[in-house]
Amino acid sequence: MYYMIYSPSGWKQEIGVAMDNIASNNIDKIDQQIGPSDTATLLELAYKRISEVEAEKQEQQNRIEQLEKLASTDELTGLYNRRGFITEFNRDMARLKRNPNIEGGLFILFDLNKFKQINDVYGHLTGDKALQLVGRTLLKIIRNSDTAARLGGDEFVLYLAETDKENAIKKAKAIRDTIDSLTVISSGHRIPIKTSMGFAYCTANNKFEDIYDIADKNLYQDKEVCKKLENYS
Repeated sequence: MYYMIYSPSGWKQEIGVAMDNIASNNIDKIDQQIGPSDTATLLELAYKRISEVEAEKQEQQNRIEQLEKLASTDELTGLYNRRGFITEFNRDMARLKRNPNIEGGLFILFDLNKFKQINDVYGHLTGDKALQLVGRTLLKIIRNSDTAARLGGDEFVLYLAETDKENAIKKAKAIRDTIDSLTVISSGHRIPIKTSMGFAYCTANNKFEDIYDIADKNLYQDKEVCKKLENYS
């Protein structure tokens, strides 16, 4: 590291080599390089600058982390967005590969039935309220080890980590029951939220695209059932 130090009197001292001696506590060599009378001032300025540089580095790191969080977060719901979810999902898959003894997880894909109708009849602000309500609810009911995201529109995805298949499916059904019990109020109207859901169990060798396709096909089948039961198109 190389610094240019300015004293109160205005003189300039180049301390590239001196800084190396500071790091190795070779104070005698510093005295020889710049003179004993200036050593204390130089050391004080040097350590002050080192502290400033460390603070600047930490500030930059914090800013980078903030930007990364913004880039991976869905602004409307506060959940992960697609990019953020895939990153977390890949980390979970890598952890499964490193630890073959831990359980896999359940990949859950769901969307909101009649969401277009909500937007068309009650307006997009009401649709946004529905999405935000779903997002808040998911954050309340999932574990810290689970991941929830809004992929876009009214499509959401969950990953329930380190859970055996039987219990994971029970949890998925419980989550669905919770979401299906929600309502949004608009202009005095109570608008029920209902979902169609598909899921697939994940092991260490699964890729996002492959497991998404499986869950998406199951979601489509469930939506066809919902259409028949609720009589909507």
